[in-house]
Amino acid sequence: MAPKRRKGFGNHGHGKHKRKKINLMTIRQKNEIRQFGELHPINDRDNVKSYTKVKDVEEVHSSKDLETSDESEEETPVIKQLLAEIGVKEDEPESEKESSESDDSEAADSEDENDSDLLDETSVSESTSHKLKNSNKKHLVLDVEENEESSSEDDIDTDEDENDSDLLDETSVSESTSHKLKNSNKKHLVLDVEENDESSSEDDIDTELEKSQLVTENKADDDEAIDDEDGGDIGEAEANIQETNNEDQSVTHREVPLNEELEDFDGEETEEHILKESDPFTQHFELERDISDLVENADVKWKKQEMKLPILGNSLMFYKDEEFLPEPDTQTDLKKYVKHKLVRAVASTNTELANVQLKPGASLSPLQHRLFCAMNCYQDLLYPKQTIKNTEEIRVLYCLHALNHVLKTRSRVIAHNVKVKSKKVDLSDDVDYRDQGLTRPKVLMLLPYRDRALKVVNMIIHLLSGTQQASVSNRKRFETEYSEMEKTYLSEKNYKPEDFRKIFEGNIDDNFRLGLSISKKSLRLYSPFYESDIILASPLGLRMIIGLEGDKERDFDFLSSIEVLIIDQADIFLMQNWDHFTHVFKHLHLQPRESHGVDFSRVRMWSVNGWSKFYRQTLIFSCALLPELLNIFNKHCHNYAGKILVQRDDQVGTIRSSVSDSPQLFHRIQCDAPDGLSQRKAKFDYLKKKIIPYYTSAGMKQALIYCNYYSFVMLRNYFRESEMDFLFMNEYDSEKSVRNARIHFRKRHPHFMLYTERLHFHYRFRLKGIHHIIWFDLPQYPDFYPELVNLMETNRQSCTTTALYTKYDAQKLVEIIGSKQAAHMLSSEKTVNMISMS
Repeated sequence: MAPKRRKGFGNHGHGKHKRKKINLMTIRQKNEIRQFGELHPINDRDNVKSYTKVKDVEEVHSSKDLETSDESEEETPVIKQLLAEIGVKEDEPESEKESSESDDSEAADSEDENDSDLLDETSVSESTSHKLKNSNKKHLVLDVEENEESSSEDDIDTDEDENDSDLLDETSVSESTSHKLKNSNKKHLVLDVEENDESSSEDDIDTELEKSQLVTENKADDDEAIDDEDGGDIGEAEANIQETNNEDQSVTHREVPLNEELEDFDGEETEEHILKESDPFTQHFELERDISDLVENADVKWKKQEMKLPILGNSLMFYKDEEFLPEPDTQTDLKKYVKHKLVRAVASTNTELANVQLKPGASLSPLQHRLFCAMNCYQDLLYPKQTIKNTEEIRVLYCLHALNHVLKTRSRVIAHNVKVKSKKVDLSDDVDYRDQGLTRPKVLMLLPYRDRALKVVNMIIHLLSGTQQASVSNRKRFETEYSEMEKTYLSEKNYKPEDFRKIFEGNIDDNFRLGLSISKKSLRLYSPFYESDIILASPLGLRMIIGLEGDKERDFDFLSSIEVLIIDQADIFLMQNWDHFTHVFKHLHLQPRESHGVDFSRVRMWSVNGWSKFYRQTLIFSCALLPELLNIFNKHCHNYAGKILVQRDDQVGTIRSSVSDSPQLFHRIQCDAPDGLSQRKAKFDYLKKKIIPYYTSAGMKQALIYCNYYSFVMLRNYFRESEMDFLFMNEYDSEKSVRNARIHFRKRHPHFMLYTERLHFHYRFRLKGIHHIIWFDLPQYPDFYPELVNLMETNRQSCTTTALYTKYDAQKLVEIIGSKQAAHMLSSEKTVNMISMS
């Protein structure tokens, strides 16, 4: 009874699986197997092996047991002979080659005497495996044929016709094998065989071959995923790669992450202009600095320096230590500081997505160039001159800065990974690669609406594309969820002003969050936060995840290592819920509750020390300079490199846009505390004593009281308790309630109407029936002042306008009445001033 054959050998294995198992057989051997069946070796002579058919399984095992370790030295030529037959190449000295040739001739004579015995591939492989157990081989090189079986069968037929009755001679087999290998496409697979390792058997070799083929198939699948237009399969490919990375059982599997990093590793993009010490990225984040005095010493105060920046205008520089101030740089060549692939796409992104008119050969506009010089120094920046005209221009710039920062960080990490994994550095040396944070997210962008996130992602894709199209995963889903809503009231109400139409275009949902994972050639949308490089979110979207203290499911660890914080259109956050915005700042750079798989040997020391907030760069863009933004800038921006506050230019005041000739009174209220509650109480007391008694007379009906929501609650409760004739509208009322209030205010002629600023911001109603206006709070947007004043019905009776303000409302007052007039009113001995436009 013949021994049981392994699956894949003999006459029954076909197709790809067969080629994978018999790739060590020669063509002549496969022909002989078809004719004579299976063969098995036995011991016939002392130094030469002969082969015959096996009739009993017990004989086979008894013959194997006869072999001893003493025979290994005598049978060395036989091993070399068998290795030559199966196509194994081995380097050996010339003296050993001569002895091998003599043994080959003896082996050939032996086969001539036994012309009925043929060489079986199975016996050859088993004998080879047995010999390899007793030999010390470090490197085994196998040449694997790639020819299809169709071509090999033609060769078999030719050999049968020529040598029908001839025996398989070892010399002819080796010559035929070498001839076949020369005419075929070969792959070289290097398998490391450990010395004195008893696991170097034929099963181990087959296992290694299967693993190598598995790696090849995985790489092919990854290439197909990257080439997908929609990028939908990228997430699956990355998941497969991650699973392969976690398998540390074979050398081939451990090499997969290194190959991926080598694909992302771009030598052009990591040249000296990126890695040298003079680069602002290196200067700010990687240079060892002793900032312990700034952190621990509370007596160190911010110093202020006035300066005038070209195009930006008058500015204030704040710093604690002049030693840490970066050197001012006015370089116009982006290639010195920005990734080359991004530089190539800046000009086209400006012209196509932002409608920026550039000079010939320029990549940035003059405003963008000056802002880039400030951003690239990694100082904090508050720019309150954002308008509907330059919003897209600024958006392109901060997208460029964020991408440049992420790609620099990624290039540095990958370069260090390559050095460590390729063992180019002596690991015994004290070399620390501190290039990471406690978590992966590095850039956080706070945006007011989904439409802004859509524009930012489109700009990022355009910048990443460069000269070739970038692969984006989950793009269809993103465009569906963030595109313009089906129903919009902008087209129905054409009287809306231009700034209103710009703010509320597209999808205005303010509850969203999105993770972006960026690599060299692809962008992955909807990536988990702990696998993302950039996070786009609204304050409400983050508040839903951060939660409140005591909540069971809350997470804020992903905010622990934010290095660049970008706040676009910060003034709109005041029209949503400012508490959500400040809640995010309270949870920045807190100690993570979990490790999230971080390699602490790679974490920067200043991050370990809890100094991340002193290295974070904060960029705030707004259309107005508001006290709330100044409070954030003063209390939550701790950049050791300093911070820049761009001042608004001298204003002539929006009051000049009003066409009403009615007198406009401004009452200055004495208040010593800057907080909002103290100011509201001071204004409320003044309103009850001075304003309400005057407006309750019969001729002062239909007075509109303009206020924010907190003041609205205080006034509503007061009017209810006083049982005054009043109506109210706020942003939380239903559409029906608002419509009824507007109708009653126009027809029923009540004394007062409470009207919130947030409601006017979101709807910009053209209210009818206004005879008087009381500005309990000055408007955040100065254009609101003349807009409402011009709605008063001055054709019937004399109208009045009364505004209350404190010294802490100076910036709002400047925007409304002008710089010179505001300075006079704030310093005047008189507390009541009247302005007439007639």
